[in-house]
Amino acid sequence: MIIFNPRSAERRSWTFYKAIKAVPLFLFVLLFFTVEAYCASSNTCYLQGNKYFSSKKYDRAIEKYQKAIKINPKVAKYYYKLAEAYRLKESGDEAIISYKKAINIHPEYYSAYAGLGEIFFKRGNYEEAVQCYEKAVDKCSTASKDHFFLGRICDIEGDTDGAIREYEKAIKIRPGYFDALSSLAVNYAKKGDFKKAVSCYVKARKIRPYDERVVVGLGTAYTNLREFNKARKILLIALKINLFNRDTRFYLGRAYYGVGNLDQAIKQTEKALEIEPDNPETHFTLGLYYDKKGWSDMAIAEYRETWRLDPDYIIRRMMELERKTKENSE
Repeated sequence: MIIFNPRSAERRSWTFYKAIKAVPLFLFVLLFFTVEAYCASSNTCYLQGNKYFSSKKYDRAIEKYQKAIKINPKVAKYYYKLAEAYRLKESGDEAIISYKKAINIHPEYYSAYAGLGEIFFKRGNYEEAVQCYEKAVDKCSTASKDHFFLGRICDIEGDTDGAIREYEKAIKIRPGYFDALSSLAVNYAKKGDFKKAVSCYVKARKIRPYDERVVVGLGTAYTNLREFNKARKILLIALKINLFNRDTRFYLGRAYYGVGNLDQAIKQTEKALEIEPDNPETHFTLGLYYDKKGWSDMAIAEYRETWRLDPDYIIRRMMELERKTKENSE
């Protein structure tokens, strides 16, 4: 005969109740550690990818980033780094897809817009590049590099004012931005504002004292400002950097002419002509120097060669010389 024990039944019920109550807590703890392991695993792959990326082993980096994405496809930075690896591997189409996926997850990801801009820029798709770079600078007010590339596009399209505006923005964010300073100097020179060009070149030289483009540009700007001694001094430095730069020789000739040394002016301009024989400006200027020297036949030969290379050049120069003569007489 079975004797019913109420206390035993009560104990069993209580034990069952506690077991049932503990199940959700157990499931929660299990889920928590599963998610933690899940995230840790994807992040481990991502960090491994970064190591390969730093070593320029882009194929291995791509494998790790793809694995991280497979484990956790909702992290924008995984797609971004994958895109960067593809871009540096010059797999542009794959990079574009990954950049866009990063943006879909995180619309404020300005670096992804900049990456897209760089790809479109290299492909010559300037309209699309501008759209991407403008989004990048809109999302991040300190994106100096993106302002620089907007300036480069303006340069390519012949928009000097636009280029100056963007380069100035880049420099305002990063005052020591060499490429922006040197490009800004070039554009000020294009506009004929040689004082501002000199200011930018001087700042750029403090960063890279012997950059050929900057040293020659500074000497050229001094020449155009008629500061011939400064021009001669800086262009002699440029000559040590590269003996075979036509502009160095040509403007050094002009600087020597400006300080009254006609023989050196002729010598340097003849050297410039050896470097670039088909330059009408060099032939015409050498003709002027020969004229000053009293070598009429040699001067006529240079003028004829100028006419052969560019018939309109002599007309333009004669008009310019006439205008300057009038200005000086006033």
